[in-house]
Amino acid sequence: MSDVAISIQAKLEPINGSAHIYPATFADIGHNLVGLDKQTGKATAVQIDSVGSFANRIEAELAELEILPQVKTQINGRELSIHELPHRAYDAILRDSTLDGVPWRQSEIGQAVLRSNSLNATALYTYAPLTLLLGGWDSHGGDAGKGTKIARSVSCEIWGYDVQTVKHCTQRIDPLDITSSAEKHSIINGILEEDPKGKKPSELGHGDVPGSEAKGVFVEDIQFNGAISLTRLRRYHFPNANGLINEARDAAARNVLTQLALIGISRTLDKLDLRSGCELYTADRIGVTISSDGTKIPIVLPNSLENLEKAISEAESHDLCFSKTPLSLMAGPALENIAVKGGI
Repeated sequence: MSDVAISIQAKLEPINGSAHIYPATFADIGHNLVGLDKQTGKATAVQIDSVGSFANRIEAELAELEILPQVKTQINGRELSIHELPHRAYDAILRDSTLDGVPWRQSEIGQAVLRSNSLNATALYTYAPLTLLLGGWDSHGGDAGKGTKIARSVSCEIWGYDVQTVKHCTQRIDPLDITSSAEKHSIINGILEEDPKGKKPSELGHGDVPGSEAKGVFVEDIQFNGAISLTRLRRYHFPNANGLINEARDAAARNVLTQLALIGISRTLDKLDLRSGCELYTADRIGVTISSDGTKIPIVLPNSLENLEKAISEAESHDLCFSKTPLSLMAGPALENIAVKGGI
């Protein structure tokens, strides 16, 4: 019998005591509503924060601890951390950058990271451990079909239940009393100019501008559900420089990843300022370790780094360490050029 997962659940409440919140909004669909009755506006559930979004929040919290390896890219005077890149260790920004003048994918470290897989995840642990927790896919390496895929071991999301959709109504009251019948204008050389072929005042920020759109919901219940797959973490092995696998070394690395996940989830739940109109707090939190026979043992989510620091120290005793030397990449000329055009 073995432990297969850690499950974390929390009941959430808006800080203002209102049932009215603003869930996540997605392109083309708006709020992600389940079981929506278009006539009544009622729905069974609404997605408040997605798995991917919550993973990004965990990543940001863990990056603030200054424990993780540092991999950064310099681009047009801006510095981007690997923890800001959508595809983490496999992002195209890294692909199109150089390390000590060598293209990332051809550098010794880059090749080791990109060759990492479940049988040998040592390089990923050393330079980009959150990829092992939160997932990644080497889809930008030239052959997406054969690119390495690291399935996420941590999955967390927030849903609201018993939902009533509402309209978000706005009204700009113009202090100048400019009416819709006023002449048309355009913005020319940065200032308003009369133009018969131009736009109405309301299209240029003047006049009374009413607005109404389906946005925001009332919810009766908000739930956070998270899981750390211990089964998935056990798939990873961390051989030494000679390629030898040691069970104690593997267990130490997996414990570090588990403790990172726990402290990342705990710290994120402490700061649920998801977006304007959706700042939440946890009314209660429940954590359990689930064994393969269904037995559940309660755990307390950490509020300090003590367990994580002990786990890192144990892994280091097995010569398995986070890189202490920051990696600083430079964007290649082509990437810098398109970044300039894109406004970076």
